[in-house]
Amino acid sequence: MLMLFFEFITWWYGRGFTELFIRVGFYIKTIWRKFSVTALTRTMFDPWRRITTDTNKSLQGMGRAVVDNMVSRLVGFVVRLFTILSAVVCVVFIGVASLIFIICWPLAPILVILSVVGIFL
Repeated sequence: MLMLFFEFITWWYGRGFTELFIRVGFYIKTIWRKFSVTALTRTMFDPWRRITTDTNKSLQGMGRAVVDNMVSRLVGFVVRLFTILSAVVCVVFIGVASLIFIICWPLAPILVILSVVGIFL
């Protein structure tokens, strides 16, 4: 039983701690990919859903097409911007939560031992 305890402690402060950092990086990469931040930044000024208006030969038609295309690009920019900001908020939240978890990780076995000793005292 004592050997199992020492194996656990060795894992907890060794490989387990390393795996915790790997998982945090994995979660952050997953969020970044799910929100497609790289693709969104690359296409930041593209029209929204590729909605564009073709220009007519008349001056009024060309003016309408320019305004329509600018509005479509503005909508696309705003939607992409808020999506990227949402991804950044999620990454910051995961980062702060992970930091708290990483700080508490080394203390967890000690707190368990102290609580068990405290029950018997």
